[in-house]
Amino acid sequence: MGGGPGRPRLARSLALGGGPVSDLTPLAVFAVAAAGAAIVGLLEQLVAGVRPAPLALARAAAATLRQPLSRPDRRDGWLFHLAPGLLLIAALGALAFVPWAPGFRGIDLSTGAIAFAAALAYVTPAIFMAGWGAGRPLAVVGGFRWLALMLAYAMPLAMIITAVAAPAGSLRPTDIVEVQHAVPMALVQPLALALWLPAALAVCFLPPFDLPQADGELGGGAFSEYRGLDAALIGFAQRILLVAVSGMTAVLFLGGWQGPLLPPALWMALKTMAVAGLFLWVGRRLPRLEVDRVLSLAWKVANPLAILAIAYAGLITLLFYR
Repeated sequence: MGGGPGRPRLARSLALGGGPVSDLTPLAVFAVAAAGAAIVGLLEQLVAGVRPAPLALARAAAATLRQPLSRPDRRDGWLFHLAPGLLLIAALGALAFVPWAPGFRGIDLSTGAIAFAAALAYVTPAIFMAGWGAGRPLAVVGGFRWLALMLAYAMPLAMIITAVAAPAGSLRPTDIVEVQHAVPMALVQPLALALWLPAALAVCFLPPFDLPQADGELGGGAFSEYRGLDAALIGFAQRILLVAVSGMTAVLFLGGWQGPLLPPALWMALKTMAVAGLFLWVGRRLPRLEVDRVLSLAWKVANPLAILAIAYAGLITLLFYR
């Protein structure tokens, strides 16, 4: 009754690159999410030029939780309170499809890369529910901005996943990692990487694509009315979302866990945090773009170039990967 064989399996699963996790997926995914969110919080302080202080993060979280919950004066205010939970579920769902080592992965599907994009799609109703349920004009505008943004950038995101998966002949993330044993896709498909990065920033609603929040214009936008536990859940979900997108970036373009000397999962963690740090750094140094310019770039530039990236991926697959 003291745990039996389960404890050794748990230890192997949480070790770098160890054992199967098929029956431990929820625990493993949440552990990765919590650790990743904490590290992203420290990266945010570092990028902002503040000395990283874990206790300061804990105090800020405690202060947020002490705030009373906001109560919007709307009959559909239940949408307002469901939105943070749905956003968290979407972020955790996306993270579950990111493999961290050959024996340490969450949900291993043959279509895992596309399933990752499908999980991200649930961010859209979550943010729209947040804005609509709040019932404030600026919050509603933030929700509608997100709808427009995701309609524009979800297509190039999915097309780039298809292009990167072509040389592997599979949409399974582990297969995409394995095909990069010699050269990472960042070097093989630079156009795909150039299109992926702004789309990834948009999905994480980081500057210059933080249109749903836009503190200078909308005063927090879709999230402006949240307080207390709801606000804490949103902040936690945003950080997990950044970890998930950064992890998939490492899988698709940086060879995932592949690297010399270090354990596989450590390589994957280092690459993921490097990408997350890059996203945060870029977000603090680029000005927010106007809505019409962001949408114009997506429809007139990113989508046509994504089709070109798929054609290029097919060509190099025929020439070098078959």
